[in-house]
This record gives sequence, C-alpha cells and structure tokens, in this order.
Amino acid sequence: MTSASTFHTVHLPSGTLKLWLETPHPPLDTLLDYAVRQNPRRGFLFVSRVLGKHVPVAPTVAAGMYAELAAALPLLDAPHFIGLAETATALGEGVYRAWRELHPARAATFQHTTRYHTRHPPLLRFDEPHSHAPAHLLYDPGPAARAATELVLVDDELSTGTTLENLACEWRSLHPHLRRVVMVSLTDWCPRRAGIEQGLGLPVTFVSLIRGGYEFTPAADWQPPQLPAVTGNGADKSEFLPATGPRYGQDVELTWPELELSPTDRVLVLGTGEYQYPAFALAQRTEPGVASCAFSATTRSPVLEGLAMARKFSFGDNVGDGIPNYLYNVNPDLYTRILVTYEGRCLPGRALMTLLGEKAQAVCLSPLEAR
Repeated sequence: MTSASTFHTVHLPSGTLKLWLETPHPPLDTLLDYAVRQNPRRGFLFVSRVLGKHVPVAPTVAAGMYAELAAALPLLDAPHFIGLAETATALGEGVYRAWRELHPARAATFQHTTRYHTRHPPLLRFDEPHSHAPAHLLYDPGPAARAATELVLVDDELSTGTTLENLACEWRSLHPHLRRVVMVSLTDWCPRRAGIEQGLGLPVTFVSLIRGGYEFTPAADWQPPQLPAVTGNGADKSEFLPATGPRYGQDVELTWPELELSPTDRVLVLGTGEYQYPAFALAQRTEPGVASCAFSATTRSPVLEGLAMARKFSFGDNVGDGIPNYLYNVNPDLYTRILVTYEGRCLPGRALMTLLGEKAQAVCLSPLEAR
C-alpha cells in the first residue's frame, strides 16, 4: 500500500471488501462491480464490466480493452500466450490477436486451458485453489509453442497470484529454456509479485488495467451457501468438442453463418462456457450493420443473484457433464435477436433456449473439419 493509493469500501451481505488502488487508474466503476459467490471458499466476486462474461458488453468495448493490454506488454520476440478457462478464454485470445496486429512480423502462439478431458494427451495439470472448479488441463500446443522462451499468462483477475504461479511452475518444469513470464489481468490485486518472481527464478512482468490490493472481512452472521455441483463427471468429451482449436494451440478459421439481420435489430451474441472468443468475433462482425450489439457467455460459475447479478438463469450444461450452468444479467426483452454460439456438437440445451424465447437461435461457428 502506498501513500498514493485510492481507497474504496464495498459492503456485501457476506462481508466487507476494502480496496486500495495505485494511481493513476481508470475510474473503478467503469471496470468493476461486485457480487457474492455461491462458494464457501470466497465470499465475494469482482464482476468485470468489460470482459463480456457476466455482464453483456459491446464488442468495441472489449476490443479496446484487448488492444490496451496488448500495447502494455513488454517487448516480446515469439511468445506463447495462455488464457485461463473458463472466464479468460476470450480475454486471452483477444490480447493475443491484438498483439499480433501490433507486431505482424513476429511469431506467436495461443492456447487456453480447459476443464474437459478429450482423447488428446494432456501436457500438464495445475490447480486454481479458490475456484469453484479448481482443476485445469493444458493440452500439448505443439513444437512452436513449446519452443517459446516467453510465456504470457492471461486471467481476468490476479488475486493471490497462486493460479498463474502454479501454471508457470508446471510449464517451466517441462520447458527449462523458458526465460521470461508475463502475467496479464484486468485487475491485479496480487500482494506477492516479488515473491512470485523469486519463486520462479525468472523475470516476471505484471500487466493490468488496475493494480492495487484488497482485504475481505467475512460478516459474522453470514452463512456460506452450499456449492452446487461444478466439476462435471470427468468423462471424455471428444464426442462433443471439436478435434482442433485453441484448446490444442491451433488457430482455426471460423465459419460465419448467413444471418438475416435488420439495421433496426438489437442483437445479443452469447458464448457457451469456454467457447467465448468466437461469440466476440461474431458480435464484432455483426455490430456495424445493426442498431446495437453486445456479447456475453454462459458459465458454470455459481453466483448469488443480487448486487451486480441483477438476473440469473440456471439450466443444464451442453457438454454432457450433467451440472448446472448459468447466464447472468441477460434480459431477453432488450433484444430482437439472440445468437447462441456453440462448438462441435455442444448444442445449447432446450432449457436455455426456452428461457431466451423464440428470438434465440443456436449458431455453430466451428469449422466443418473441426466438428
């Protein structure tokens, strides 16, 4: 904490959240809101207003944020980017693609972590300790990515830094030629930056829109809610998921549907679970020809309704896990068209489509060869 810090206090039913921000920084309420996790491990949630996961946002807002983070990265030669599932899959790919636009002559690769088992042999596993679903898988992204000496790890927030540190340690144990790590997040609350760098024994750069710290004091009378089933059945999902794509470090060309949209349409594009960047890409492609366009995504993350979560839909997942999924802050009455994107054979379930109403349309963006 420094003398230049800006202090904020947030009162939640579950306790009191105290924040201190290093200056200069963007106005906090343009980036963040707050909610209560349905998770006994942590009684609060930072809800991003720019991510497009729990709050629908215009693709221009997200694209600007991707570009800002990409421009803030240090000088890199041929980095490998990794986005964290499920919340930061679009963020990771967005920052990666924005960096490629800034440096078209330089090579780079991208993949995201996953919580789904497939026939591909996993490269490594690591944990996200405070998460509702802590176990992550990382599949082999191929020789170009594994030859990288620079690793860029992207998550929506950095709280303790343990998750990205765990991933970096596992990656380095397999790739001793690694020379540098960059940790990218929308908000960086990590109190252990020097300790992470010392523990890895490598230079670590931290890039974020906001940097500061926080302290959470649980309310004495708060009863932590029961955590619903969130980890899935661990079965092989190869029959549902595409055989190629960013889970495996592969760039694929998306297929664009022919959509009959009117210039007066108000469009919402939804991603499903880990499949979020294509929803952003379709929204970005759609936005110029309609009255308004926003994107968001479903999630397996359980959050209590109220505060930043003004509306909550619950329905079954679309990857055969048999667990509840959620959609937050979507009022179907605000839109004339809702495009629910999905990958492979992960068709959105009837319950979700019924909740969204007749204006909802399921759209597969996976290339034909990847289904």
